[in-house]
Amino acid sequence: MQRTPARAWPEAHHLRPLRLVEPERLPSTARLAAATRIWVGNPALLAALLLVVAVVARAAQFGNPVIQVDDEFYLLTGDRMLHGALPYVDIWDRKPIGLFLIYAAIRLLGGAGVLEYQIVATLFAVATALVVARIARNLSGPHGAAAAGVVYILYLGVFGGEGGQSPVFYNFFVALAAWTMIGVVRRANFGAFGFGGGLVAMLLIGVAMQVKYTALFEGLFFGLALLWLGWKRGMGRGALAAMAPAWIGAALLPTLAAWAWYASIGHGEAFVQANFLSILDRGSDGLGVALKRLGGMALCLAPLAIAAWCGRGMARPVTDEVRRLLDGWALAAIGGVLIFGTYFDHYALPLLAPLCVLAAAWFGDGAAGLVIASGRTRWRIPAGVAMMVLITFVSLQIINDNRRNRGWGPQVERMADFIRPQLRDCLYVFDGEPALYRLTGSCLPTRWSFPSHLSLTRESRALGTDPMVEVERIMAARPEFVVASTRPDRDLNPAVLAYMTRILERDYFPALEVPVGSRSRIVYRRRPDA
Repeated sequence: MQRTPARAWPEAHHLRPLRLVEPERLPSTARLAAATRIWVGNPALLAALLLVVAVVARAAQFGNPVIQVDDEFYLLTGDRMLHGALPYVDIWDRKPIGLFLIYAAIRLLGGAGVLEYQIVATLFAVATALVVARIARNLSGPHGAAAAGVVYILYLGVFGGEGGQSPVFYNFFVALAAWTMIGVVRRANFGAFGFGGGLVAMLLIGVAMQVKYTALFEGLFFGLALLWLGWKRGMGRGALAAMAPAWIGAALLPTLAAWAWYASIGHGEAFVQANFLSILDRGSDGLGVALKRLGGMALCLAPLAIAAWCGRGMARPVTDEVRRLLDGWALAAIGGVLIFGTYFDHYALPLLAPLCVLAAAWFGDGAAGLVIASGRTRWRIPAGVAMMVLITFVSLQIINDNRRNRGWGPQVERMADFIRPQLRDCLYVFDGEPALYRLTGSCLPTRWSFPSHLSLTRESRALGTDPMVEVERIMAARPEFVVASTRPDRDLNPAVLAYMTRILERDYFPALEVPVGSRSRIVYRRRPDA
């Protein structure tokens, strides 16, 4: 009986910049690859897979009201908007109105709002991962593209994106804009399709900018790419000069509409100060702190960045124009991170989508991976799977560290349960969790209800008011409860801290101390005779 020869694996047709091992290919590996190709190549099945991955990766934080102080404040603002509060006027922050509208819409879903916003953020993460996988098909087969989507979801937890940070939402719109741009690039002619596709891409960037303004940098790159592409496709200067203002207008339309609405009700100045001027006046934490954060960010990004670089020599046949567009998208996102200088961990979240797309070719390459050998038995671990395992481990470590350092629901709820039945006036969270305002139902004693805005030195010139004067006004109103910390932030404004320490010692007494994460919060109550 004649034996059927084992199926040979195809050889590479171009140089591969990274090949960890070169073992013999096993027929079982080929059969597994063929079976999984059906799963990851079906959009509906891939969406189901990504949803399962996202739920499992993020479930450890579901229901936690203090995942991240930013999330707490966004949910508070969205909640108060439904009760008539106006961002920048009644409750101050520098984030665009679109982000607060998302959180206000989430509060319409009912419930306490915490699990609801986390579920919506998870769905946004899955939707973004699907778009990442779809874009990645330009560079890789179904396995590599699916791995890019999975890695995107897993990497969110590395940079504080396991909750509802703004890039978790706006990455979706930027990725859609990139996908639209690829459609424009792949057409031989520019004409009406190129103009219309450019309008759609720029409008998506405009929506993203109303979630966080850093999308501006990717938008600038896409705009320049449209001009270059139109010129290369034979569009004349006059035609491009007519198209450019329309593209710019589409990108600015959501922001201009928000500004116009605030101006129409007499608060245009407050909108401009919060959205544009405050970021220019905000101070820094010092060069040493910034470089330390940047170093940590670079270290955590290194595996993905290396994978993206290695994928350059492994990509499927793709035009130089598509390759330049994807490379430029990544560089624009990197530039947007570097220019701001504070380098908090979540600032790296916009980099994940373009880098995962570029890494897809390496994830899907049959020759890249790890081999585990035991005697005559050899197991191949594809590069994408190896990356998933690594990032899952790192992400879970960081998420657990965040829970230990930032706290968990029962801790902050204990404070809320103590304050709520005794509260007859406003609570003031000087150094603590802004979620306490929502959990206790307290009124807001100040427009600047995000604690760091009034207490940190770097914010002192960015608020449009003197923080010392505002803190004195708050305390002159004699709030019934004040929340502070036994271990104040190192960047607390010395004058504000000295004043608060004096007032709390004179007019208040510590009524409750609760460990919240790595710190203890003290609930001070006003003395009856104060």
